[in-house]
Amino acid sequence: MQCFRLAHAGLVIEDEGASLFIDPGNFSTQQDIVLALASTAPPAAIVITHEHADHWDAAHIASILEVAPEAKVHTTVATKAALLKAGIADARVSTVTEGDRVTAGPFALDFYGRRHEVLHSSIPVIDNIGVRVNDTVAWGGDSLTRAPLETPVLGVPIGSPWSTVAQVMDFVLNCAAPRVFLTHDGMLSDRGLALYTDRVASCLATYGGELLTLPRLDEDRSARLSLG
Repeated sequence: MQCFRLAHAGLVIEDEGASLFIDPGNFSTQQDIVLALASTAPPAAIVITHEHADHWDAAHIASILEVAPEAKVHTTVATKAALLKAGIADARVSTVTEGDRVTAGPFALDFYGRRHEVLHSSIPVIDNIGVRVNDTVAWGGDSLTRAPLETPVLGVPIGSPWSTVAQVMDFVLNCAAPRVFLTHDGMLSDRGLALYTDRVASCLATYGGELLTLPRLDEDRSARLSLG
């Protein structure tokens, strides 16, 4: 199993001649999605953690589904409603909740978590669903709740408007995943990214964890990171 990144919170995982798109949001351009589709195996499914636009984009979802007639989107009830309003067919969208397990091609998807982190007291808290793929890599979307599932590789959301550096550090320490990668970094400057990277690395050093760098396809469309 191997993977590469899309912009911000997006991730593509590949295994056994198929791919899984997670959170292809509007920080990615349509050209990014076209390049990803041209460079990867046929999509088996899409996972969208919640309805915020940085985690899904109607044109991106339509493009992925167009080349994968059997693929479905797995997401929350509210996100499904938004997808249907955007013109995605009802039959192509499945709702999932914590504790569900879905098989899509070679991918075993275990869903966990319930709520998005609080943005502000004036903003309603929405549903958010995390996913663990093939018992190996977990991505919780916009949540710093520890996954109730052991996972060798964990996505760590940084640079978000709903968390602090301290909260991110506590998340890393509480989860103590052997390998982590940084995501949700689209709003950070280079210096901001360096600060978060250093703080996460300092947490990993306390228990011997490893910080992974997921490749993007900008310079090398064959670039991948092995997930074991």
